[in-house]
Amino acid sequence: KMGTEYVKDKVFVRNFFKDFCNVLGINKNLSPEDFDFSEIIDHIERERAWKESLTKEERRRLREERKAAREANKEKYGYAIVDGVRMEISNYMAEPSCIFMGRGKHPKRGRWKKGPAEEDIELNLSPDAPRPHGNWKKILWEPDVMWIARWRDKLSGKMKYVWLSENSKLKQKREIEKFNKANELRRNIERIKNHIMENLDAADPIRRRTATVCYLIDKLKIRVGDEKDPEEADTVGASTLRPEHIKFEDDGKVVFNFLGKDSVPHIFEVELPEVVIRNLKEFSANAKSTIFDGVNSKRVSEFLNEVATGLSAKVFRTYYASKAVEEKLESTPVKREDPDYVKKYVATLANLEAAKVCNHRRNIPKTWRTSLERRKERLKKRMKRAKESERKIREKMREKRERYVERLKRYEEKLESMKAKLVEIQQQLAEREKEGKSTKTLKKRITSLRRRIKKQRQIIRKLKDRHKEQLRRLQERLAKLKQRERTFIKKARLQIKIKMETRDYNLNTSLKSYIDPRIYYRWGKKVDFDWKLYYSKSLQKKFSWVENPPEETVINV
Repeated sequence: KMGTEYVKDKVFVRNFFKDFCNVLGINKNLSPEDFDFSEIIDHIERERAWKESLTKEERRRLREERKAAREANKEKYGYAIVDGVRMEISNYMAEPSCIFMGRGKHPKRGRWKKGPAEEDIELNLSPDAPRPHGNWKKILWEPDVMWIARWRDKLSGKMKYVWLSENSKLKQKREIEKFNKANELRRNIERIKNHIMENLDAADPIRRRTATVCYLIDKLKIRVGDEKDPEEADTVGASTLRPEHIKFEDDGKVVFNFLGKDSVPHIFEVELPEVVIRNLKEFSANAKSTIFDGVNSKRVSEFLNEVATGLSAKVFRTYYASKAVEEKLESTPVKREDPDYVKKYVATLANLEAAKVCNHRRNIPKTWRTSLERRKERLKKRMKRAKESERKIREKMREKRERYVERLKRYEEKLESMKAKLVEIQQQLAEREKEGKSTKTLKKRITSLRRRIKKQRQIIRKLKDRHKEQLRRLQERLAKLKQRERTFIKKARLQIKIKMETRDYNLNTSLKSYIDPRIYYRWGKKVDFDWKLYYSKSLQKKFSWVENPPEETVINV
């Protein structure tokens, strides 16, 4: 982590050196300055220098070798046979020992996380499956689960799993069911809202708390937030809010200020019904720790299931994210004949709306400003180069026109001279005929002159045709240049614009987990845009079912 912000993080450094000293058997309180890391630093710097010294061919060769090794490992370990079908495994490698980075302000960041050994891992294999060699903790058979292997993380104490890939049929079926459940919520949303409102002043305090939590989940689009291990980062959701997270303003508005998942700040200033404010004040006044004591995700699901079976708090975010995308796509005018980059821009704007709904904020990347300026500079240079190219073509057109005019003038003067000479000889011929003298020589000269005049006219016609064709080609070249550069500039400006608009939002999370891909697929059919142009290759595999969904999961949406 040399040269990164982690070395400046006091919690990260303290945790690292605590475990580092334990491994070395050092019981004293030592600081980083008490250790000599010069040999390790030299080794890392030599490694970096060696990598930087590699030629393009050497780097390409190393990349190909690594790729070949990955593909060989994947072919050997990366697939499972499920119901006779060969399915891809997503994470077929057990996590190696490493420094725990954590998300957000996780209190354990910097700790040493020891990876599992064979004796820590349980395998889920059917009786007829081959048994791999190894001192495994257990080999069992649970056909009703989707994990293939699991172990308990030695740092967090949580179970870690090896799952089937997201593009496996079983995973895809679960994904379709999730989005279908969100569509069911859409059909029942008014009934659910009425159910929540009716129970905000219920006699049973637990029921009132549950209804209030559901109201906040629906209104703020936040997670339910079950209690977590005390050692985890202090992040909360609707059911785990504490009095310090809520402030009641004099104008009747309520301000929520707390850290959500991944330590993302959630700050809302909203107007709420009087009954909700009354409940919040009452529950806050009586709270020992959390405002909604006794309310958890299970209780929330049971409350929602009174209206529609199978609903949970998670479905709300999926529903509202998909709804935001659909509304943005419908309200943004796009024509079938518009270029793909315009349609992709609109698709990104819709994705941004979903990210805002889910509050998928991120810290602006350190490279963001540099990357933006690089794009702007590239656009500026391209515009300058386009202007210069246009100037050169116009200059060439001007030069060709000047040469043409000059040559045409010369050719036409020569033609006029020939025509005048012809008139003169014809007069001489007439006089000789009157005088009865020989005209043979003059007639030959007239015939020759007429041939030359005809040839000169052909030369002039060819000159005009050639100039016209040259001019046409240059004008066509200029038009193509203008069109190409206009397209590039419009596309680049939209890319810069969307980069600025999305700088502090993570769009990938909502696209991967919260937005029903059928929305983009249907919109793409409507505006003649291939949905795959917006989704990455991995997500195309994950959502390949949008084109041919399994019959048992097809639902009108």
